Amino acid sequence: MTAFMEKHRKKIFWILVAAAFVSIFIYNFLTPYMSDDYFYKFEVRQAQNILDLIKQQYEEYISNSGRVIGQFNVRLSLVFGKQVFNIVNSLMFTALVLLIYANIKRKKKYDIFVLLLIITFLWRYAVDFGQTMLWICGACNYLWGSVIILGFVTFFRHLLERAERMKHPVPAAVGTLFFAIAAGWCNENTSGGGFLLILLFGLNFWWDRKKEGKKAFYPFMGTAALGMCCGMLGMIMAPGVWKRNQVMREDEYTGFVGILSKIYKISMSVRELFFAVLVILVIAIVFLTLQKKLCTWRQIRRNETLLFLVAALATCYVLAITPTPMNRAYFGAGIFLFIACIQGIVDVADHEMILRGAKYSLVSVLCLWFMFNYLDNLVNLARIYREENERVQMLIDEKADVNGTGIVVLPKLREEFRNPYSNMHDSDLTEDKEYWINHFYEIYYDVGNITAIPREEWNERYGGEQE
Repeated sequence: MTAFMEKHRKKIFWILVAAAFVSIFIYNFLTPYMSDDYFYKFEVRQAQNILDLIKQQYEEYISNSGRVIGQFNVRLSLVFGKQVFNIVNSLMFTALVLLIYANIKRKKKYDIFVLLLIITFLWRYAVDFGQTMLWICGACNYLWGSVIILGFVTFFRHLLERAERMKHPVPAAVGTLFFAIAAGWCNENTSGGGFLLILLFGLNFWWDRKKEGKKAFYPFMGTAALGMCCGMLGMIMAPGVWKRNQVMREDEYTGFVGILSKIYKISMSVRELFFAVLVILVIAIVFLTLQKKLCTWRQIRRNETLLFLVAALATCYVLAITPTPMNRAYFGAGIFLFIACIQGIVDVADHEMILRGAKYSLVSVLCLWFMFNYLDNLVNLARIYREENERVQMLIDEKADVNGTGIVVLPKLREEFRNPYSNMHDSDLTEDKEYWINHFYEIYYDVGNITAIPREEWNERYGGEQE
């Protein structure tokens, strides 16, 4: 079996990459529009051309959010439709897998073990998968944003490795500037973590080259830092950000007590979201220390496991100076943490059978979990997709009925279909006709009034078929 894997490693690697694309595409296909998608769909429908979309984004920049890149991608996704988004979003997920893979050093060529770890870590430990990977508004800000940020970090590391052989330093510096601005303008804390990473990698490069008496600074290094700073400033200084923060800070502790309270809450969130990953990472660091790979200052400051761990923690704890964040704000920190953990696993020497067995047992257990979990939630997503299509058809029929009253009672989604790969239950319609999501549906489907009641009650009233 080992000989077969080695002989066909390249083919198996790309088959697994294709399987990663297909697996997320199916989940994308079974994820309907939800939550804020309807608000932006209505806005986008009013736009006549690309200039109108830009005007809408500018208005949002002034009134609500500084995430120009992520939010504009939301608008473009809704213009081109759900099926186009399903393909592009699946490509973004695949790109994230490959970018994480590119940042793992000292691995084999076409390393199947590392690839499987990355795929299973994302499916098992990614923060709020349904919100950050599948929901249009969430994916464009978190998944796509992380791809841009990690893409820039990967690009920067690539330039550092080839700095001496660079033939066109000026074009490289200019290209780096624009790429850096985009990476800095994606997400407040994740862009900050990316900025910290390029500083750490850049300082290590400068320090090592200085000691060797070689050229230690190149123009692209300066434009990388400048670009990311400009992007982050453009995002956090948006008028809409300040307006929203003032509202969100009401009833919060302020000053030193407020910071301590936030640090405590962040620590509890980190424990809740990443405890298993941190346990694996700590074990890897202990083995690296015992194997004398973290004994000198040079080893410590250059170790990618520690560098990405520092970036992950910084990405988490910088949230202490912001209004209380939702869990999805930790998504980018999770990506950095996964790289740190997988890099640590790869670096642990496995000459002893017990360590080699532990590594392959870990990935095997994760793959086993993935197969059962994927199938189980595939069925749940299909059920939610069916019920949402049923509700949408009711609204379309009501709109088309010239004798209709415009008052629609819809069934709520069945609670037993709730799963971590869908945000539908957390933004489901309610019995309160004034509830925000009810209002979004009313505006988009142009009906007068929508209420929702539990499925069992709806079946009794309107004769729906029981499953």
